[in-house]
Amino acid sequence: MQYLRDFLKTAHNSASMQPDDSSWIDTADVPNKAGWYYISTNAPIELLARQELWQQEYPKRRSGHVTPVRNYDLAARSRRHCQALSTFWNTKHVYSGFAKNLRTRAREHTLPDPGTAALALGRYPELANYSWQFSYLTLEGFMPACPNPTFILRLGEQIWRAENGWPVLCAA
Repeated sequence: MQYLRDFLKTAHNSASMQPDDSSWIDTADVPNKAGWYYISTNAPIELLARQELWQQEYPKRRSGHVTPVRNYDLAARSRRHCQALSTFWNTKHVYSGFAKNLRTRAREHTLPDPGTAALALGRYPELANYSWQFSYLTLEGFMPACPNPTFILRLGEQIWRAENGWPVLCAA
């Protein structure tokens, strides 16, 4: 496990995200590979706490059935932050996770379908005034022939959060 912990501390690859322009992913060098990632910003926690979910429900494309939006509620997640527990939260690296396809996940956090569980940063115009970074490491870089990718990815995600503090926009 120490080898995985050490790997997650190595320099991550990074790409500048553009919340108001999902085409940033076309010029970014984020690979179509499994791995770990975190999203960083200089947006203050108070700003994130003002970003109410852009819409509550939406009609599904095929059926027209109205269903709840699955994009994350940034305001609700940010409001959990409190001074008494501030040393346990990470307000710079506001989201972390793992993905079977890092490139797809980076795009989803920018402007996803309302049925996709993601940040949907592009739905909040005020966030475009701040810097956003998508940083990542590939599973292949750690273990090229991993026999159980989901297990190692999930374990790495939790190790990263334990080492860096819980990202304020991640579900608790």
